[in-house]
Amino acid sequence: MNNDKFFLTYNQQMRKLRNEKGIICSGSSHKKLLIRAGYFNIINGYKNPFISGQDAHGNHSYISGTTIDQLQAVKEFDENLRSFLLKYITRVEEETRTLAGYKFDECNDNGNIPWYNTEAYSPSKSLQEKMSVISQAYNELSKSQLDYVNFYMKNHRQIPTWIMFKVVNFSTFIDLVRYSKTEVSHSLCHLYGLEDANGRPNVKLLIGCLHWMRKIRNSCAHNERVYCLTRKQNQHGNTGRIIEKYFQLLRPGYIRNLEQKLFDLFVYFKYFLPIKEYKQFIRELKSMLLNLQSKIHPHAFEYVRGQMGIKDLSDLDILLSLPKDEIEYNKFDK
Repeated sequence: MNNDKFFLTYNQQMRKLRNEKGIICSGSSHKKLLIRAGYFNIINGYKNPFISGQDAHGNHSYISGTTIDQLQAVKEFDENLRSFLLKYITRVEEETRTLAGYKFDECNDNGNIPWYNTEAYSPSKSLQEKMSVISQAYNELSKSQLDYVNFYMKNHRQIPTWIMFKVVNFSTFIDLVRYSKTEVSHSLCHLYGLEDANGRPNVKLLIGCLHWMRKIRNSCAHNERVYCLTRKQNQHGNTGRIIEKYFQLLRPGYIRNLEQKLFDLFVYFKYFLPIKEYKQFIRELKSMLLNLQSKIHPHAFEYVRGQMGIKDLSDLDILLSLPKDEIEYNKFDK
């Protein structure tokens, strides 16, 4: 049986880190870190930025002077990053759900064609696609434990569109946008500036943005590591990554990279957040990164930065400075 699998007391874990891995771990404060976080969560979870190579036996070697405090600093950064990103993603999610639900009713005879009627959806979509998304939405509503959903279920003949759009899973909401009449997706594209070079609505970009937000939101909500979240190419050479206008204005490396990373989300936020909120987002993000940079070895920080998809911290300032029109919410109505 591998020695790593045997039970080790906290003192034995500390000796293992010092003697076998060369990670500085001693004293009551370090022991407290191990007790509170757990060996696996802090060491196996956040060791990668500090790995410098392998010894003759294939065991990892670590950057000289690495301490358990530095691993904990990366862990805390990742925890804060999850909460930070979740705040902005859910803000965008709530807004787009509300706007899509409004436009859905507006283009369906002001709600007289209900959402559970296939005529409420795009005529270019198959009956199977429309029936599938309606069935999925109804299934999720029927399982909801929310008070206002149960109230409508018991006291009204139907669930309003705005409740349906609010309650269904994020993935179902995205399908609703895809299968709705073109006015729904096109109105969102025009509002947020998700347009091609000729000013036409870029629905592919809209759906791609929402799906990547969904993926990151789910990772944040399930307490998974998020700084290194990556979507790699599938067997067909596709990542779902969309190179849009802001990527074109950044250094070429952002276009050549085929993997979707957190930096893609930072770019997408430039569309969905008003200018003032986007400035605040970038300012907070940079502050978190600079704080981490001051606590860990430079090579470890470069690893974290690279895993997030940021080529250089100055690129965040460049991204912020790229021209963007303010979102004109008052023009969303007819």
